[in-house]
Amino acid sequence: MNGGDVWDTWFFRGGGIGGSGGYNAAEVDDLLRRVAAEFDAGRPVGPLIGSVSFHVTRRGYDIDSVDWFLGQLLRHSGPGHDFGDVAQLSRNAPGYFTEECWNAWHGFGHQPGTQLWWRQAGWHCELRTAEQQNIASLRGFALQGRGYGWPMAISVGGRRFAFKKLDAPQSSSTGISEIAARSTRDIVGHFAGEGTSRRKHEVETSGPKPIQVNPLAEPREFVDETGTPILYVSGQNYDHRASACITFCDWRWLRFLVRGTIPGNAIMTAVDQAGNSVVRYRISQNAKRTVEITVDPNRELTDELVLAIAISAPWLGRYFKRESGGG
Repeated sequence: MNGGDVWDTWFFRGGGIGGSGGYNAAEVDDLLRRVAAEFDAGRPVGPLIGSVSFHVTRRGYDIDSVDWFLGQLLRHSGPGHDFGDVAQLSRNAPGYFTEECWNAWHGFGHQPGTQLWWRQAGWHCELRTAEQQNIASLRGFALQGRGYGWPMAISVGGRRFAFKKLDAPQSSSTGISEIAARSTRDIVGHFAGEGTSRRKHEVETSGPKPIQVNPLAEPREFVDETGTPILYVSGQNYDHRASACITFCDWRWLRFLVRGTIPGNAIMTAVDQAGNSVVRYRISQNAKRTVEITVDPNRELTDELVLAIAISAPWLGRYFKRESGGG
């Protein structure tokens, strides 16, 4: 990556019409200009990015994609080769963004990897292979508001997993507090300035429990038959924001970024903490609105990953839902 690559990056406007807003576009553009100059001069960009903060405005740049882009610059001195395929950004002129999304959607079926599909019928959902083998079944939902819910029980590979609300002692543990703090930063914006959102959801990570953690960032736990935790779910994909995250018990995590202008041309990508694409999702155009899924060919389809896929499959559609019920 060089300065030209940074400067040519364009971000989708956050939230669309009536959405939740995004980072001030002029402020982000100014940072990109300065980062590009540092790249071309051969100087590190970490100090410049690490000290920045943006105001949040009604029609600003998409918070999730700006956070991801700048986070990748901090971690790797440049996003991976497929970074532009997983978030609301482009390195072409803005007018080409919708066309890029449609091209990616139509090319989805040609991606290498394990092919799966997810279907919901009332309160029952299934995750199947391309050969029609049922590898996960979901029954019942615990409604959490905003039309969002967690499966009450999921069967995977002969094992049964269930949603469990964390009790107070568990939620105050260091690991759970770290998940809640990270999720709050995802929701508010890692580079949000001292605006309303930052004041409402300030995170203090030096104590045993984050202070003023966003309620949506509080992890939900999935356990097996013995009560052993398998993974934690936090955040949500809703109202054109992609803050949903699944954290495994070894503290690896997946973030579910979305790229698209409408449900019909959007692809959701589960990316791990290192920025690697793990799973991709798109909503099919058939009458049943199934979700087609491709798992990276280098990833083993473990029970834990199947569980994560079964939980997250509906999140692409929910990304486009709004408070008013539109989407």
